[in-house]
Amino acid sequence: MNVYLALLRGINVGGKNVIPMADLRDAFAELGFEDVRTYIQSGNVLFRAPSADEGRIETGLRERFDYHGRLLVMSRRRYLASVAQAPDWWGDTDTHRHNALFTLAGTTPARVLRALPPPSEYETIATAPGVIFWSGLKERLTRTMFVSKLAGHPAYQELTVRNSRTTHKLEALLGEM
Repeated sequence: MNVYLALLRGINVGGKNVIPMADLRDAFAELGFEDVRTYIQSGNVLFRAPSADEGRIETGLRERFDYHGRLLVMSRRRYLASVAQAPDWWGDTDTHRHNALFTLAGTTPARVLRALPPPSEYETIATAPGVIFWSGLKERLTRTMFVSKLAGHPAYQELTVRNSRTTHKLEALLGEM
């Protein structure tokens, strides 16, 4: 059995796509996955399976919850390898907000970055396979390209975002499985 992580996009945000985590765990178990766990309310599902098909999971969630969002499924190995490539400056200061922007199937960090305006002087960006590591100065967040422009840009639909605390907690949880 392999260990996987599903990152659901846009659940339990602003009262939209509300899915209780117990129901989400049950849905994954009904799809045949084992040792299903969730972490916080933002759609992080860890599970074991011989294989994992994003399309089958999306269909199952759509049928059960009328959830029409996208998701990303990563093997433990792939997630840990990507996060291990985070730059030293990412996630280590309280003066900055740090996010990992995971690219969904069909796109790459390079493609997303080409579609966006260049970053401002108040943010720093690095990439690894399947992820963009972003940090922005908290006192100037409204002046960062990622905060001020990304949410309204079509490229945002190709990403699922986790802050550095969640990213590292998922890393630890995957390491325990």
